[in-house]
Amino acid sequence: MYIISDTHFGHINILLFEPGRIQKARMEGYEDFDRFLIETINDVISKEDEVLHLGDVTFKDGYKLAKKLNGKITLIKGNHDKEKHIKFYKSLGWDIIDGVRIEAEVDEGIKKYIESMKYRYKKFEKVSCLIKNINGKRVLFSHYPVFNDNPYDEKFRNITNALEEIFNILNCDINVYGHTHSYIVGDKKCINACLEVNDFKPLKIEEIL
Repeated sequence: MYIISDTHFGHINILLFEPGRIQKARMEGYEDFDRFLIETINDVISKEDEVLHLGDVTFKDGYKLAKKLNGKITLIKGNHDKEKHIKFYKSLGWDIIDGVRIEAEVDEGIKKYIESMKYRYKKFEKVSCLIKNINGKRVLFSHYPVFNDNPYDEKFRNITNALEEIFNILNCDINVYGHTHSYIVGDKKCINACLEVNDFKPLKIEEIL
């Protein structure tokens, strides 16, 4: 399974906040960052590969570029993934995770407890994650990092607090996250899957755990 995150197709201003994006594209002979990114991803991922996208596929009207991506894609909804975008991705056959999906053997009582969290956490409806057992480790995949120490993200504190509780209740070992781009959170249990820190190439999850 391959992991990508925060492609942000059509987001011109992100090139100002993350100048490494256009710098890398130009080093490879491109002036169009979106074209560079699509071709770089598709050089690694085939049409038959399983892909987990950790959110923020696009910004505003760049969403139709998603149809150019190879792979059988599952998307964990991020803060920029709007309903219009989600409808389009579903039309492409993408699997959308918009909530807590547990693909590991878990006691039914724990599942019910997680369901009850919606009554205790503000904005719990924005908590999306996937829990899987891979290579003997329990991994929580999410858009937001579970242990987020970035001061800029204080506005997402309710979401990350809920993710942290889920991580601990389910005895997870690793969190693979997106959202923070070139910012790497300090907790060693967290792996940044954002393109900026991975040479703009997809990660093969079995190779990083």
